Amino acid sequence: MNLQISRIPSRPLVVFLLMDASSLADWAVIDTRTYATSVAFLSIVDTSQLGWARSGTADAETSQKPGEIRSLGDLDHFRLTPRATYVDSSTIYNLALQYPSLGQEDYVETATRLVRSISPETSFRIINNHYIGDNGVGHVYFRQTLHGIDVENADCNVNIGKNGEIFSYGSSFFAGNFPPGGSIAQSILSHPILALQQVVDILHVPITVGTVRAKPVTQNNTYILQGAAGAVSDPIANLVYLVTPNNTLTLTWRVETDVHDHWLITYIDAATSTTIHGVIDYVSEASYQVYPWGTNDPTDGTRIIVTNPWDLASSPYTWHSDGLANYISTRGNNAIAQWNPSGGRPYRNNYRPSSPTLEFQYPYAPNQTYPAAYLNASITQLFYTVNAYHDLLYQLGFTEAAGNFEFNNGGRGGRSHDYVILNAQDGSGTDNANFAAPPDGIPGRMSMFLWVEPGSATDVIRDGSFDSGIVIHEYTHGLSTRLTGGPHNAGCLSTLESAGMGEGWGDFMATAIRVKPADSRNTSYTVGAWAQATKSGVRAYQYSTSLRENPLLYTHVNEFEGVHAIGTVWASMLYEVMWNLMDRYGVGSSVGGGLGISGAGGSYLHRGFGKGVREMDGRYLSLKLVVDGMALQPCNPTFVQARDAILDADVALTGGKNGCEIWRGFAKRGLGSGARYRRFRRMGSTTIPPGVCQDLMR
Repeated sequence: MNLQISRIPSRPLVVFLLMDASSLADWAVIDTRTYATSVAFLSIVDTSQLGWARSGTADAETSQKPGEIRSLGDLDHFRLTPRATYVDSSTIYNLALQYPSLGQEDYVETATRLVRSISPETSFRIINNHYIGDNGVGHVYFRQTLHGIDVENADCNVNIGKNGEIFSYGSSFFAGNFPPGGSIAQSILSHPILALQQVVDILHVPITVGTVRAKPVTQNNTYILQGAAGAVSDPIANLVYLVTPNNTLTLTWRVETDVHDHWLITYIDAATSTTIHGVIDYVSEASYQVYPWGTNDPTDGTRIIVTNPWDLASSPYTWHSDGLANYISTRGNNAIAQWNPSGGRPYRNNYRPSSPTLEFQYPYAPNQTYPAAYLNASITQLFYTVNAYHDLLYQLGFTEAAGNFEFNNGGRGGRSHDYVILNAQDGSGTDNANFAAPPDGIPGRMSMFLWVEPGSATDVIRDGSFDSGIVIHEYTHGLSTRLTGGPHNAGCLSTLESAGMGEGWGDFMATAIRVKPADSRNTSYTVGAWAQATKSGVRAYQYSTSLRENPLLYTHVNEFEGVHAIGTVWASMLYEVMWNLMDRYGVGSSVGGGLGISGAGGSYLHRGFGKGVREMDGRYLSLKLVVDGMALQPCNPTFVQARDAILDADVALTGGKNGCEIWRGFAKRGLGSGARYRRFRRMGSTTIPPGVCQDLMR
């Protein structure tokens, strides 16, 4: 892709001598320039690709005209690179003597002892987000530090089995050359306000820095940058180390900017504020008349009235209370849904349907041409689908302790005040949708757009809220972001391959939920076909077990530069695994949504940990293994590591009884035991480990 580079007027750099790494004085107000260009979060389709330089600087910009929309694809140039290793359960078993159990010690202590043994010269801190999942596996998270400052992309997650021993772990701790201890106090660092201005200039973030003031907070080297016009909340800057692609440690300002369509974490060089080393974007419903759970879109079924569809084990306050107050609108503990025609940031005072009797029954016909006419039905459908999915994911293990989205966690762990903000008929875009997935304790935000079919006599408009596949895809970004690397760390799906898997998980969950009992492995599915008004949907291939209909293999990832294309490969593999499990255990009549968890016959019976026997059909089991695998895998996993985590999830849940079905699904698409990750040359394999599928008659 050709770039036209032009010079911009030079300006003096403002630098300050940092005398104390733990405390800085309140810096002065400085005047800055304004750029009015916007940038696109985790969306369901790729938008236009634009060419940014890999290392952006304040001395160069593309010929992009001010005001033109930049896309998520642009940020791919600034993605971090994968660094983690994953040591799976079988390897741990062979190394058991190196990590002997200390008997009755706490699982956090066991995990800490492992980290000290594998990284004896490394300083680190424990992240206070550890928990024990419903499969009995404990998850403990660590962050590497240097001179009291976090190494932002150096993480370790340790998984402790039900027996109290090490089950598996992942690590991206840095083991190269460390800067000397006195380098921080002696460095000349740029001002945090200058760092913000350079981020705005280089990335064309739609923020007016103006007369921003840097207010220091209690955390070391952290500043709230007050007064930035155009930001949803005040930007934050703090000093962190970052491991760069050439495996060196660089001190950076971590600048957080939320501008609605993008929630960016930008790592800009702390010495000069002219080079960006990496970017993370967090932005990858009583009675209701709705398309019921499992109905993908208006072509897949008819609207019905459902009553009290919540699962009280998952939503103990129902869908219209947060335990502190009861609501008669589309608001509750899990979500708050409203109209957002302007695409603006405020939402609390936006319109939402209200019913004192909690009867959310409003007319809708797919051929209606004026979206505002069916606004109530749209908001109701969105609120219903998201709450139903919340309840299913809760059953699958995405609980408060695991970092789910709830306003009131009810003392069950995790951080509260983070329901999902649902914006229906959002005016900030068309023909897409997006989801902002910040760390636990900060609300998620879903924006559902209208889809316009150009070229028709009336430019037919479809409302994305009625396509549950799109809604589920978007919410799954919140699931995978919170589980991978722990709920505290929203940057663990930021490399190109892991971000691609983030898209793939969304497609897979949406597809699995729409499977009907009468379907067979010869059934194929699209994503977004109704909303886009095309037979093929928004992906290059349908999801199918036929290699003729969907030829995607692991090695195709070598050819792809977009996260959605990469995600289609990953979802195709999961689709194969699901059908292998459904062939063995059955499809089931429904999955979640208050309409039954599993069907009768052919189900896998799993004895829960003090919770009795749970019946799992093949579909539910595949969803469970995928969700559990997210919690096991390392920060920024590769396909190979995510595959191994799913295999480990089966070991933890069933003792490994489904290894053959899982391996056959992955191997068919080239991710067999001989597959190898290389950043630019992945090697495929159709090999299944010896002895895994000995009993072929089962």
